[in-house]
Amino acid sequence: MLKPSLKRMLSLVALACLLFWPACSTTNKNLMKQVIVESRKSLADGDFEKALSGFREATKKNPNSLELEVNYVQTVEEIKQAADHALSQRDYTRSGGLYLLLLNNFADFGAFATKLTFKKSSLETALKEGRMAIVDNLVSQAVKTGNFAKALDLYHSALKENPGDVGLMAKYRGTVNEIKAYGDKAFGVKDFARSGKMNVLLLKNFTSIEGLKPPVAFTREVLNDAIAACRESLTKTGLTEYRKGNLAKAIALWEGLLSFDSDNAEIKKAVHTAKTQLEGIKKI
Repeated sequence: MLKPSLKRMLSLVALACLLFWPACSTTNKNLMKQVIVESRKSLADGDFEKALSGFREATKKNPNSLELEVNYVQTVEEIKQAADHALSQRDYTRSGGLYLLLLNNFADFGAFATKLTFKKSSLETALKEGRMAIVDNLVSQAVKTGNFAKALDLYHSALKENPGDVGLMAKYRGTVNEIKAYGDKAFGVKDFARSGKMNVLLLKNFTSIEGLKPPVAFTREVLNDAIAACRESLTKTGLTEYRKGNLAKAIALWEGLLSFDSDNAEIKKAVHTAKTQLEGIKKI
């Protein structure tokens, strides 16, 4: 049985709650409205992370607020629309950042995830699409500028992140065949140094290349034969020029050989000899 003094204390507490409850409720509603206004402003300013965090924290304190949920859902949907628009405009950096933001926060959308017009999987698909487009653009630029090593490195990195991706492997195979075609064309116009460099590059990367299915249009042996042919042509042509007394031409040819066969001791010695003789002639 409660003591009279304790009864009186509990009665006073109950009375205080009844008296101040409307004020507390009004204060809480005002705070929620403030959160909504500030988060929507952050959205308008492009600070999407801040917009989401405002709703996230407010929802934790007021999990049953329908007004908060409606505005939270609207904000998430608008961020998704901004990401989709950026993707359609080929602004892959922006779209990727927004899709990733939504993915990183998706666990917090659990209470209303079924009310969203999209699923987590669609965000992952769109993010991957943007990333692949970035790789495609960078590879295309690298190939156009003759930076074939960079093109292959880009595909290596992309395949590490997406192992077994059929579309990505098909693009990799296409680029590899394109590089080989450039090498063959260079050989046809007697640009043996350029052809040699391309074939050596492909040979160095052949461990990853030979696993592609369907396979590329050449084998390891074909690359070795092409490199040997370039080496032989530059060696002989350089020697012919050397014997004619065209030391500068001989040096240029042999240095071209060393650009893809840097450990060739015989050619290193020949270049050194020719340069020494050329310097002697210049002094005379």
